[in-house]
Amino acid sequence: MMLEARKVSVKVGIRDIIQDVDFFIKRGEINLLTGPNGSGKSTVFRTMAGLVKAHSGSIYLDGVDITDYPPHQRYRMGIVLAPEKMRVAENLTVEENIRIGGEIERVYDLFPKLRRLRNHKAKNLSGGERQMVVFGRAIASNPKYLLLDEPFQGLHGDAGDIVLEEIQRIKKRAGIAVISHERVEDLIEISSRITLMISGKVIHSREITSSDEVIKKLREYLLI
Repeated sequence: MMLEARKVSVKVGIRDIIQDVDFFIKRGEINLLTGPNGSGKSTVFRTMAGLVKAHSGSIYLDGVDITDYPPHQRYRMGIVLAPEKMRVAENLTVEENIRIGGEIERVYDLFPKLRRLRNHKAKNLSGGERQMVVFGRAIASNPKYLLLDEPFQGLHGDAGDIVLEEIQRIKKRAGIAVISHERVEDLIEISSRITLMISGKVIHSREITSSDEVIKKLREYLLI
């Protein structure tokens, strides 16, 4: 059971954004996708979710070629993206945003603050509150494959710990990929694989057998 990008390339005009990228997410595992800003990590996620069209290559879901499937169909099949930059539907309330995903009460149990803010317009939320909504909306849909792009952005104190614990819990039934420049060492501890991108290409991908070795490698690239 796997969500997989095979030799995927994306262009904007004549400029290559990502080139011949192989990336996969297995159910029950976490793949940590890392690399410098501008290396194409978010584009990989957006292509897997169907929001960006691949110039070449294919996307497979559990062995089925879904390269030409639109985003809403991929979402119904269980591919859920929690985007970066705390993107919410600003003119909807907190509850209306979360309801897009599904299980509202589960999210409120996770983030009681959102219950108190349920009727507030999302445009009036702080950055951390928006991030709770983004993460909550994603997990409310019970995804089979969850793409988390900077899930700790704007979060402080216990909220980041809650997100990390929830990622671990979801891993038991879903495949998860994470892009993050925060809590990297914590993520390494719970991840099964790490994939490193630089300048639009995957230059390193391996199972994590020693967190110390992985941390040393990332320090060589000045990523942590």
